[in-house]
Amino acid sequence: MNGPALGRKDCANIAPLRSPRRRVLVVEDDAPLAHLYCTALALQGMECIRAGDGLAALRYLEQNQPDLMLLDLMLPSINGWTVLREFTANPSTSAIPVIVVTGVDPPPDLPDALLVLRKPCDPDHVAKIVADHLPARRA
Repeated sequence: MNGPALGRKDCANIAPLRSPRRRVLVVEDDAPLAHLYCTALALQGMECIRAGDGLAALRYLEQNQPDLMLLDLMLPSINGWTVLREFTANPSTSAIPVIVVTGVDPPPDLPDALLVLRKPCDPDHVAKIVADHLPARRA
């Protein structure tokens, strides 16, 4: 390579070629369905973190902040209603949008959720909805 080498100062103004993937926490106890959601999200360029129950979701949220949470209501250990209540009561996570996907009929009115989707839902449709509702990147 001929020409001057770039120093640290020169590289400071170069934008990264690709921004980090957006993280979505999928809280779903049905492993095959969670896998389908995660596959569809990955095809949309998102990173999927899976929690199989409410307790695992809350433990993850103690130290991590996803860009969005996809939440089932009928979960083992701690149900989705409790997860949503604790999630929105916590100032460090309350601004993160939550999309509820539930088989509860009729779907409940959840004012703290951005959207409530009724199962069964096509995973590709869910991934598109998630992509459309991701918040602007934090600076």
